[in-house]
Amino acid sequence: MSDLEVMSLTVEELESLRLVDIEGLRQEDAAARVGISRRAFWEDLKNARMKVAIALSTGKAIEIKGGNYISTKCSDTNEDLGA
Repeated sequence: MSDLEVMSLTVEELESLRLVDIEGLRQEDAAARVGISRRAFWEDLKNARMKVAIALSTGKAIEIKGGNYISTKCSDTNEDLGA
């Protein structure tokens, strides 16, 4: 896999995909859940979909890195706190 070119998604872009395409939320509801404007959410979702489409159609690896987020995992037990 080290020979593959890489397409990077931010954590925000991944979360936008998850909320809309997996959980089935409307963009307005998903934006409210993560506390950003609908416009900002739409930009994250549009960028994520474009990056995933390019990676899948050109055989690139997808990595998740960067962005601004707060982890909901407890550092002592590494258990998900369900937030």
